[in-house]
Amino acid sequence: MRTEIKSGGEIFAVIVDLASIQEGAFPATDPAWSIQLLLMNRKKDHVVAKHTHKKIAKTTQQPQEAIVVMKGAIEASIFDEKGDLIEKKNITAGQCLLMIRGGHEVGIIEDALMYAFKDGPFIEDTITL
Repeated sequence: MRTEIKSGGEIFAVIVDLASIQEGAFPATDPAWSIQLLLMNRKKDHVVAKHTHKKIAKTTQQPQEAIVVMKGAIEASIFDEKGDLIEKKNITAGQCLLMIRGGHEVGIIEDALMYAFKDGPFIEDTITL
């Protein structure tokens, strides 16, 4: 399941929940976004064939970030580029929050274990809203 957080017709964030996907592989992101997420639900003994990826020069205009909650819960506040609140959402174990544009704030509402991903290279690019 994919829930979009929008303002003015633009997607600012996406919440993805693995609990409801069918068997197979499904893209959860727009192909134009710098961060890409593929959801996979595979049966025992399935093999993803040996492969690698072409080296391609890429330029990112808008860094994007993802948080995967493995345990616990967080409250994510999504803001537009001016810092105005769009929406608050709780993200729980098994869910992923993709932040596409604008700003965000994350509060821990239950002890949480998370993975955070951001397109690289990592440089200090935080702007306080």
